[in-house]
Amino acid sequence: MDRVVTEGHFSRRDFLKTGAATGTALVLPGISALARPIVPSSAPPSEMKAHRNLFNGDCNFLFYNPELWQPEGGPYGAQAIRRFIDLLATSGVDTLLVNPNTQVAWYPSGNVEYVLAGYHRGDREFARRVAAGNAGLTPAQAERYVDHLVRLFDLYTDLTDAGVDWLAECAASCRRRGVSPWLSFRMNATHFSGAPGCPANARIFADPANRLSGRIPGPAPVVSATWVGLNYARAAVREHMLALMRDAVDHYDYEGLEMDWLRHPLCLEPGASARDTGRMLDWFASVKAMAASRRSDFKVGLRLPGNLGYLRSIGIDVKALVQRGLVDFITFSNFWQTAWEMPLDELRRELGPDVTLYGGMEDAPNWLEASAPSLAEPPRDQELQLAGDSAYRPKAAPAGPRRIRGTRYLSASAELMRANAAGKLVLGADGIAQFNFYVTDQVRVPGLRGNYAALAQLADLEFLRGREKHYAMNTATAQATEIWDVAEQLPLRIPPGQRRELRLPMCAEPAGAALRFVVQLILERTHPAPSCGVSFNGQWPVHERQESPHLLFPSGPYTEHVEEHLAFNYTIDPAAIREGWNRIGIHNDSTGELGVVAVECGIFARAKS
Repeated sequence: MDRVVTEGHFSRRDFLKTGAATGTALVLPGISALARPIVPSSAPPSEMKAHRNLFNGDCNFLFYNPELWQPEGGPYGAQAIRRFIDLLATSGVDTLLVNPNTQVAWYPSGNVEYVLAGYHRGDREFARRVAAGNAGLTPAQAERYVDHLVRLFDLYTDLTDAGVDWLAECAASCRRRGVSPWLSFRMNATHFSGAPGCPANARIFADPANRLSGRIPGPAPVVSATWVGLNYARAAVREHMLALMRDAVDHYDYEGLEMDWLRHPLCLEPGASARDTGRMLDWFASVKAMAASRRSDFKVGLRLPGNLGYLRSIGIDVKALVQRGLVDFITFSNFWQTAWEMPLDELRRELGPDVTLYGGMEDAPNWLEASAPSLAEPPRDQELQLAGDSAYRPKAAPAGPRRIRGTRYLSASAELMRANAAGKLVLGADGIAQFNFYVTDQVRVPGLRGNYAALAQLADLEFLRGREKHYAMNTATAQATEIWDVAEQLPLRIPPGQRRELRLPMCAEPAGAALRFVVQLILERTHPAPSCGVSFNGQWPVHERQESPHLLFPSGPYTEHVEEHLAFNYTIDPAAIREGWNRIGIHNDSTGELGVVAVECGIFARAKS
């Protein structure tokens, strides 16, 4: 399965101009989004051939929804992989990043530890050992997870029985469609750290010396299994991960390598010494040398939170890595909740011009709960998926008629996707990188589907101007990700007679465009309703408002606000929107405290009269 190597020399920024064009249209059964036309780009051809529209798939992304990729049924085959990648190519994705690992390989390697070694079709006990490692699940959820894993593992077995190596087929399908294939290695996957001996973990993880303590930031010595990762201070860990990467780089036809430190952002114990940080720099240099030995233009990069100080404290000196030329690209993102307020302009100033920066898009717009009137039953797969990622904990619903509620998914909404991308591009992102996009389909919520057609030209800022967009802002979570995620501005409480100001990156809209701009305040419900106003970029506050039970734009079946929230729409002149950072002022004109749950902005096309 060795690949053909084409030698060449590229600078670190030149690789943005060496990507591939997308292919022709494809129609698959059940993928209604493909019926929408993809508008040709007005950008120059060289721009569209760049690595600008990235899609990251985890080690299972080809297997979550076999009903979509092989609707005819039967043993899972290579055609399912080809159809998925055909869809990505048709949707404008120019670079696919394939994740082949947890702590072990998830492809059938004969050289490194393989997660399904010893698995036999329908083996529930094997699957139960894997499920037991998922520290975020209750016992009842873990048993449901066993059912999911058996179905998943049997699809891998179908391919193995047919002599198909899915990792090789991914690369071949990308080549066939002109998509650049890259690898994305999870450097500290802790999804299964609840059971160190679980098959998804490396053998070296059984030795406590090779594990981090799992201490959560805070004054008390609290330990969480989801924070117990591999300890890179140990030579055995560094050697294991380098060997894992070398196996895929040497034996498969890929041309880029991303080290994903967001699944999870752990490396050394916090307060890493200068000596250990220096060892990590040397180790990163060995990764770069390994990749370059395969082909001189092999791209090497990182996926990281935007908190460079946190990363230095765990032994990853990003600025030094860039200065030494050890990385070509960096994707900055939050964990699960997409980053609306990622300061890419500040990160560019700190890191300089010689590294490509991507804006990472995650699949949760934020943790604003929404109501789905069309659903009759709670979406159990969505609950299981979010619990397993420790991503979201719903609040108890108030007493009264039962309504189905949950969290939105970004990739179900073209408007959310456009706004999120626009906010990153105006701050200087060189491109956009999707993460967890396919999860929208994975959870099988009725009416919730990934909008692949909306990926087209998502990295083209000029294409986005004048189109409908739904901006949101990050909201706080009970999870421990606050130590590395961009600090959330919401929720907030405003005393009577005072104001607070938030900031949000947005793109300026074309002058004279037939657009309507709405700022929606989502507040804690009070009786009577609070009096408050909105100012935008310092303009005179607007107090005229319209109460609305609806989200600005739907995300699948999630269309309305929950009972304990009260939403008001304020209409603002779209000409007030600035290119880059914008300021949203909230004025509390009530006699009581104002509880602001969320703030969202909608760009609407005006209806023709």
